[in-house]
Amino acid sequence: MPHHATAPLKHGSAALLSRRVFELGAIFVAAALLATTAYLAFEARPAGSVWMPLGFLLLGLVASDAISGTVHWVADTYGSPTMPVFGSFVRTFREHHGDPKAITRHDWIEANGDVCLFSAPVHAGALFWVDDPFVLSWMTGLFMGSYSNSQIHKWAHMDQPPRVVSWLQRLRIVLSSSHHQQHHRGPHLTHYCITTGWTNGVLDYLRCFRILERLLGTFGIQPSTRGGVAKRRSVAKRGSVAEPVGVQSWFEGRPD
Repeated sequence: MPHHATAPLKHGSAALLSRRVFELGAIFVAAALLATTAYLAFEARPAGSVWMPLGFLLLGLVASDAISGTVHWVADTYGSPTMPVFGSFVRTFREHHGDPKAITRHDWIEANGDVCLFSAPVHAGALFWVDDPFVLSWMTGLFMGSYSNSQIHKWAHMDQPPRVVSWLQRLRIVLSSSHHQQHHRGPHLTHYCITTGWTNGVLDYLRCFRILERLLGTFGIQPSTRGGVAKRRSVAKRGSVAEPVGVQSWFEGRPD
């Protein structure tokens, strides 16, 4: 009897260990790919060129923020936690809304492993084909943001993040807690971007994700959460605050 009782536990422990080893390997591969991309961008830059590569690196960070928001919106809105391959990814985002502080209890490997597993193959494939110095600079910024967005998201939920992180948050170089909390108020319809938060204002002000939902709806692809677009919008309107105006509205976004 003890043998049968402990066998599933041993099997589960072995599977967990294998996953952690796999995730740790993905983190190291991602770090190596990022270092390689940065080195190639530096070596390939035109002589005397400094600001252009830095500008493209910054554009890469902007793109990574927008992509993080798009992925977040898809996981919040479509699919199911039980679907194959991406089910665990969807479940992570859905459960996060129920327990936002759970992410702060994840260790370094758990917090960063999954995003590296998904992003590293894309990075490796792109690196194989790209040799333009400015595109390499853009890729450096893109994957710098992509690989770190889960850790940045974790910091945004911590009551006391590391001092240097708090400083970066105050400067709005990385996602701040006050900015991200706007996503967790109400029905989670805005502020999806979780790397820097820079693109949340424009994406929310232009209602990009609501427009995409309506567009996908014309093809029969409906949201799988919160009873569809109409119900989600009505919930948002009942719980919304006064709409910001002017420059601030572009920075913070506006209710739908």
